[in-house]
Amino acid sequence: MTGWLRRRWRLVVVRGNSMAPTLHDGDRLIVRVGRAPATGDLVVFRARDVVPGADLPWMVKRVQRVEPDGAVTVRGDNPHSQDSRHFGAVPRAAILGVATGRR
Repeated sequence: MTGWLRRRWRLVVVRGNSMAPTLHDGDRLIVRVGRAPATGDLVVFRARDVVPGADLPWMVKRVQRVEPDGAVTVRGDNPHSQDSRHFGAVPRAAILGVATGRR
């Protein structure tokens, strides 16, 4: 049973302040792996697949728009965030899942 849970859920620690005031450095998110994102969801995606030279393995951003091909346009809650305004849409294949809660 624990293998099944690990495939479906992940615990992700927030680093940085791009999602402030909603999330802060050190917050922990429970992420549902494989869940299709909707507008307004917080998604976790592989930063290196989207941002060349990214120093973090994962990024957390809010979905602004879902494209027909499953790619998402994302924005950080902090107006100074690096997001789709800088790197474009995030492809579906780069998305780990959707944050469903905090721990």
